Amino acid sequence: MSKRIVLVRHCKASMEGADKERALDNDGLIQSQSLCKKINSLLKPDSEIYSSPFRRAVESLTPLTKINTNIGIKEVKFLEEIHIEKDANLSKHQIIEKMWSDPDYFVGQGMSQNKHYSLIRNDIDKLINNFFEGNKDLIIVTHGNLLGMIIKFKFNQKFGYTDWKIMSMPDLYILNFDENNKIIDLKRDINNIEKIFQIK
Repeated sequence: MSKRIVLVRHCKASMEGADKERALDNDGLIQSQSLCKKINSLLKPDSEIYSSPFRRAVESLTPLTKINTNIGIKEVKFLEEIHIEKDANLSKHQIIEKMWSDPDYFVGQGMSQNKHYSLIRNDIDKLINNFFEGNKDLIIVTHGNLLGMIIKFKFNQKFGYTDWKIMSMPDLYILNFDENNKIIDLKRDINNIEKIFQIK
């Protein structure tokens, strides 16, 4: 029987308040309803949700737990937002572009992609291995940079800055696996936009 992992970037959030406590804004709340209806149509009834503990991530899939009361949200620290240090000479997007071009690049007291992923690799591997051993679909809701890194380091090394740059908020990536846990495809599917990544 085929299985799915659904990778979700959170919905649109307010820019007010501490980063971890930023809630969905009015647009984000509307987005979350549509997003959760979409996800519910894709998955098995007893799927599992693992989420960043940041409020905007948890709120993005909270409606799904009301549509399907068999599903709960498990908050895990290793899926939280990546902190990116500021640089007086570079914008945040310029820093991110450099990080995608050079996975060892970092600013100040921040961490490179390679360093950050090395710290969460065991947690990601354990989560995916548990998925392979079971029969449930898996939903991971996190933030844009980390979602991109999970795709790049775990599923498709060709995923890069250009792919990250076109991410929307929210965004949805669907990985389909066959009965032997081999990836069939990796598909971006949000707002009727689909992009197929060739898995080698």
